[in-house]
Amino acid sequence: MENFFNFLNKRHAIYLKRLRGEEYPWTEDPILQKYKFTNVFRENDTTTVWFRENIRKSLGDSTDVALATIIFRWFNLIETGKILLDHELLTKWDSDLCYEVLQDQPKWVTGAYIIKTPTGMNKLEGVCWCVDQIFNDKDNFLDNVENATHSLKNLWEILLPYPYMGPFMAYEVVTDWRHTYIGEDATDIMTWANPGPGAKRGLNRIHGRPVDKHLKNDINISEMQVLLELSQEWLHPQVPSLEMRDIEHTLCEFDKYERVRKGEGR
Repeated sequence: MENFFNFLNKRHAIYLKRLRGEEYPWTEDPILQKYKFTNVFRENDTTTVWFRENIRKSLGDSTDVALATIIFRWFNLIETGKILLDHELLTKWDSDLCYEVLQDQPKWVTGAYIIKTPTGMNKLEGVCWCVDQIFNDKDNFLDNVENATHSLKNLWEILLPYPYMGPFMAYEVVTDWRHTYIGEDATDIMTWANPGPGAKRGLNRIHGRPVDKHLKNDINISEMQVLLELSQEWLHPQVPSLEMRDIEHTLCEFDKYERVRKGEGR
């Protein structure tokens, strides 16, 4: 646990030093010098900053933010987002036009995580098809979203039935919604997060279990809640207070850090 919070504190210190314009290296930790890790707070990551400043803020409390978030996160690439924005495709979705304006781009989607789409389609066709499945159910979808704004978990569960959304992608969308009218008043911001595979490995490391041991989500969530409570004692003064998402997110990065530190691979 001490290693976990040390990693968290050092990673955020790097962010602050870069923000102040200090020169590399921003840490004496050789692993943090050599490898890339996402920020402790997802809101500070480059792609999220662009999405927030160029899309999320401008849409404000409009219901358009619900689908715009899904469309952008399914591509999750700033270059693609700029083209979608220029053609108003984030608020006036048209899959045929989307394919037309993006087909000649060298890259359509992020390489940060796997984008799953139907077999037999290229990635652009596949993402357009996936967005269509939600867009074609727009009225029902938005009604369900409006009725679940009190809970991030309920919002996450609304997304899961749509093809190729999956727990990970749904969680990415809900994490953005948390900073809009959709999820900002949810009552479970401090009590719920979706534990991904990396976070589960991070918890296993903290608790001395085999790294790939599988436990029920409820157990993982309880363990994350404990870490969130303890964070008040362990955080350095320059680190803002955490939410459950920040614990889950950092556990995944901590697993990567430990993988290198222990010589288990990159």
